[in-house]
Amino acid sequence: MKPLRYAPLAYDQWPRLFATFQEAFADYAIPVSGAQEQAFVNRMIKNGVDLSASAGAFDGERLVGFSLTGLDVVEEEPVAFDACTGIVPGYRGFGVAPALFDLMVAGRRARGTRRFLLEVLQGNRPAVSTYRKLGFRVTREFDCLQAALDRMPPARPPRLADLVVEPVGKEALASFADFPDWRPSWEATFAAIARIPDEVVLLAARRVGRPVGFAAYYPGLNWILQVAVARGERRRGVATALLDRLRAELAGRGVATVKFVNVDHDDAGMLAWLAGAGFEVHARQYEMELLL
Repeated sequence: MKPLRYAPLAYDQWPRLFATFQEAFADYAIPVSGAQEQAFVNRMIKNGVDLSASAGAFDGERLVGFSLTGLDVVEEEPVAFDACTGIVPGYRGFGVAPALFDLMVAGRRARGTRRFLLEVLQGNRPAVSTYRKLGFRVTREFDCLQAALDRMPPARPPRLADLVVEPVGKEALASFADFPDWRPSWEATFAAIARIPDEVVLLAARRVGRPVGFAAYYPGLNWILQVAVARGERRRGVATALLDRLRAELAGRGVATVKFVNVDHDDAGMLAWLAGAGFEVHARQYEMELLL
């Protein structure tokens, strides 16, 4: 194979990126054949992707590999995230991914970024091995779940007579910031939810006007991103009321199956609640981190 050219990407390259994405992920464990270009772009916007901080591998004029970098501030420090890396068949195993990362890491290090995060399917052993060789270490494990709406338990009346569940806008996100017990994955942070450029469904549970829980659902991916309840209001049916309201919303849209992504594997309580609600694990991921 002749030497490839590695270079940062530009914003007029989204159509080329999407075509390469489809080619690179045609044999991926989770099918992407039904993906649409605007949905792909919207997800990258949600993930804070900056194409000037990302890199592509070119064989002549053909884009044969890419790594897209999201940027954000996590726990008061700038952090980078591998939002999507893909290498087309025929170019794998030749060091393309490490070369892409070398280019991106050098750029982030020069700009003061000290941490680089990514998520990878645990079953994708070649990718996990590559990331370990690049210096990444596993920091967390996530469970990805799905449920068929017609197999969920019947909706139940709220256990709290004064509980109200209603839609809210993104401006309400700040009022839920301290509800989660663990830092949401990059795809589901409050910042990511706020960046969603198309529709997002946000539901707030309130008691006497005070927020006690919330749920976030992204129709573009058919993902539940977060469900969380204030610590003093748990085990009172708040999360179940949120899920019941969300299920009614999904049924009205003709959704048959919904996914709940990246639940911390150590949160036994959340996983038990989801199992009782009809969710089953369909994939597991590692969160990995490289200190720059």
